[in-house]
Amino acid sequence: MRFADDLGAWLARQRWYAGKSHEPRLRILAAQPATGATRYLLMDDAGALPTLYHVPVARVAEPGEADAVIHRDDGGYLVDAARHPAFAVGMLAEMGVDAGRVTGSRVLGGEQSNTSIVFEEDGRPTIILKLFRTLHHGENPDVTVQRVLSGAGSPFVPRFLGSLDGEWPDVGRGSGVAHGTLGFAQEFLRGVRDGWEVALEAARERRDFTEAAHDLGIAVAGVHGDLGATLGTTAAGADDVASTAAAWRRRLATAAAEVPAVADRLGAIDAVYRAATERPWPPLQRIHGDLHLGQVLAVPHGGWRIVDFEGEPLRPMDERAIPDLPPRDVAGMLRSFHYAGAVGGGPDAGDWAVDCGTAFVAAYSAAAGSVALDPVLLRALVLDKAVYEAVYEARNRPDWLPVPLAGIDAVLA
Repeated sequence: MRFADDLGAWLARQRWYAGKSHEPRLRILAAQPATGATRYLLMDDAGALPTLYHVPVARVAEPGEADAVIHRDDGGYLVDAARHPAFAVGMLAEMGVDAGRVTGSRVLGGEQSNTSIVFEEDGRPTIILKLFRTLHHGENPDVTVQRVLSGAGSPFVPRFLGSLDGEWPDVGRGSGVAHGTLGFAQEFLRGVRDGWEVALEAARERRDFTEAAHDLGIAVAGVHGDLGATLGTTAAGADDVASTAAAWRRRLATAAAEVPAVADRLGAIDAVYRAATERPWPPLQRIHGDLHLGQVLAVPHGGWRIVDFEGEPLRPMDERAIPDLPPRDVAGMLRSFHYAGAVGGGPDAGDWAVDCGTAFVAAYSAAAGSVALDPVLLRALVLDKAVYEAVYEARNRPDWLPVPLAGIDAVLA
């Protein structure tokens, strides 16, 4: 079988491949030399929109991990170079990161849209490199945001170490060339736990989580403050309000068409949206944009770190950089508390989530960097998030549909 055919078959099996509903139809846009490997930039034309993938390939004598093998020929094996130490360390060096003490590397499992490589120094993990698998023209917001927050001395994000850009042919641009981020490196935080796991465990055990929620509110406020100070803010004009409200109503129309229970609440939800458009809005700025408990890390005896500022991986970079409402992040975390309480179960799950949300909002509002939370606007943002969740659950996890519906009813009550 030809290398190109094997490459397409391997790509289709990866968790970060976005075209789950079709077979890849690949064009090799570029095959660029890299340390110990060749970096392939592959355009997949099979979907509704062409998608560019980043696959570094190394030649090895022995296959190693079976799922890393892309192709075999008389010269040996061609494998995903993310699992090839020479390539991984070489990428660090290209970023300007000192890799002189690195003694090993390993790929983390479970990634959905990227590949994370952990580097060890004398047996201790110290650096993590995120290799972007889906590429777009423009700097990735994960790099932009974490660089400026690290530069501002924020204690609420991992320390940024460096990034690497690449270029590829693009006939749609005047220059004929596109530029984008291939990956970036930051400090590895040892012993951390995913915020969702920590909160879910507390909910299941009926343990108080308000102190942790309080600390998380302070962290989110600090990040908002630093982002506003470094990347700027802009007043929310009439056009901004109108376009946001239009997006709310588009999502609501979709949900009403697919979820009868949402259709039954259509008028009440729209009334909240209408009231929110008549309130003063805070300035717009860069935010996280997809904030929930799975996007925060609990550091042992070190508070919270917020991660994954990338936004939706398939959205163009210019869209992901559009200033937004900071209370949207607050709304996302409130919905996440609700989910943790609901999944944790028990007769007092609703009270647990409410207590967490109350502590989080109180701490956020009182902390340095916070943005004023108008209660009517916040209600609309929480509703918009729950409406979106209702569509997602109806399509993917129908048994979970009562969770966002309960959230909608709680806001309307």
